[in-house]
Amino acid sequence: MVKKKLKLFVWEGDGVLTDYTNGMICVLAYDFEHAINLIKKECSSCMNSFPVDKYKVITKPKAFVCYGGG
Repeated sequence: MVKKKLKLFVWEGDGVLTDYTNGMICVLAYDFEHAINLIKKECSSCMNSFPVDKYKVITKPKAFVCYGGG
């Protein structure tokens, strides 16, 4: 049996959970569908608050830094 590898799905930038500034969504999942289901489970009300098709898949070490705004 082949074990699926987890990937980090990242939504950031324009239109992502925007209030005064843009937000960010990071999900550790097996695939895109799994990532979307996890977002729905965590925050079903935010599904219309980000461009679902504008994401990055991270498979190698990487740091993300996001300043807050207000």
